[in-house]
Amino acid sequence: MIEDSTDPSLTPVPSPTRLIPRRRPDGRELLGTAKGILIAGRGCTDAQAFDELLDVARRHHLTVLGAARSLVELAAGPSPRPRRADTARFDEWEQLVAQLPPRRHAQAS
Repeated sequence: MIEDSTDPSLTPVPSPTRLIPRRRPDGRELLGTAKGILIAGRGCTDAQAFDELLDVARRHHLTVLGAARSLVELAAGPSPRPRRADTARFDEWEQLVAQLPPRRHAQAS
């Protein structure tokens, strides 16, 4: 018979969990999220949401991705990080985001 001779003081201690940095969404994810915000807020179609992003981008001399990023950052709420210098805020979207239902997040314990 083999006896268990492990000393309880020698049990391995788990190493600290490495923090994995969040990756930045690619262009398709960003556009999809922005269009989803517009569809939910305005009740429009996918094509109408893209047209609105395109119109805002043209009016404010941004790329469509720049306009999408601005909308997503606005909808995400205040960030602990300072906003990027090229992030624009648009009155029509601030009103839209204010009308959206509150976001639900899983609470970390």
